[in-house]
Amino acid sequence: MCEHPPRAGTARRNCDTSHLRNERAGEEPVRWYDVCSYPNSARNSEMKVIFLEDVAGAADAGEVKDVKNGFARNYLLPRGLAAPATPGQLQRIRAIEAAAKQKRLQYSEEWGEVAALIRGMEVPVEVRVGPNGRLFGSVTGRHIADRLSAATGRTIDHRQVLLGAAIHEPGDYPVNIRLYREVTAEITVSVVPEGYEAAQAADAEPEDDAPASEESAYEEYEEEVQSPDDDYDEDEDEPGDGITGEEEEP
Repeated sequence: MCEHPPRAGTARRNCDTSHLRNERAGEEPVRWYDVCSYPNSARNSEMKVIFLEDVAGAADAGEVKDVKNGFARNYLLPRGLAAPATPGQLQRIRAIEAAAKQKRLQYSEEWGEVAALIRGMEVPVEVRVGPNGRLFGSVTGRHIADRLSAATGRTIDHRQVLLGAAIHEPGDYPVNIRLYREVTAEITVSVVPEGYEAAQAADAEPEDDAPASEESAYEEYEEEVQSPDDDYDEDEDEPGDGITGEEEEP
């Protein structure tokens, strides 16, 4: 019987079965780890590639590195982020590096403008809050990224939000946003109960109407005070008119 262990989730591996013949011939069988080539399988092999674009956590454009075969074939090559490091591609390193440098400058300027816009910004996030003061659910980097994207008009990925852990309680939280390489900005995330912003807006409305109401009331008061004077006729005699204080002779 073949002593080759099956791989998890796959069919039994096809391998050299010469050890079966050796076992039948009375010779010592050769074990599976002597005849199978697991370490050299395509799954574990590496490929030398030249990076055409900056890939965060992997390499910058123009660098030549050995990467896992699956990472190269399934991610880097289909997206045009890297190419096999052939002699022809290696001759393009300087051109690739120059183009990448120009792109970095452009991205730094663009994201720098966004950083200046959101730096110090207060981002409200309304959530449902239970009677114990805890949130129903949590506030994650995706929630913050969505609100920043709506506020700036730029697509901000949740991976750019450096939130150590999800937020589970209302309050104000300082959060750093890494927009591009060294371009960062700090914002304040205000986690508030649902309906908080609407209540704040409703409370602000009477304050705006109050001055107008007081002014109109004052105008009405002035009209009431001045209205008796409007009926007064200057030609009418005063109560004391015609009295000189001298007695009339009989």
